[in-house]
Amino acid sequence: MMRILLSLAGCLAFSSFINAQKLKKEDIIGFWRLKESGFYENNKKVSKSFDNCSLMRNYTMREDGFAIYNYVEGSVGNCMPSEPRLSFWRIVDNRIQFYADDKSILEEVVVALDKKNKSMTFSTYIPEPVKDDDPKLEKILNMIHYDTLEKQY
Repeated sequence: MMRILLSLAGCLAFSSFINAQKLKKEDIIGFWRLKESGFYENNKKVSKSFDNCSLMRNYTMREDGFAIYNYVEGSVGNCMPSEPRLSFWRIVDNRIQFYADDKSILEEVVVALDKKNKSMTFSTYIPEPVKDDDPKLEKILNMIHYDTLEKQY
């Protein structure tokens, strides 16, 4: 029981830190390359194993409000880039919304900046936890994924 309370206290402290962080446009602008990706399970970070091909994924966050996401799949020697996703971006509280127009949000992520390491972490934004009769489906729908991006310039 004590372990659960400590885990909950840690999550609340981390959540408060993220919510207290004020995002500024100048901190987000730049070219960001994927450094690490994964998800949280039982309050523990589980990193995905990536090779250099997958680590070529990147975001370009432009000052004019455009964002370009380049997704790469495959493995070393057989990297397959996808068509870049062009969208707009805006800061909303502690999140970034990637959108096509005011009614079409493509992705919304909670952002945690680490200025010391020149990185930022995007985490799944779930405004309301999903309730479902199937506990496995409910767990999947509420899973928090993260991408840690490293600023290149």
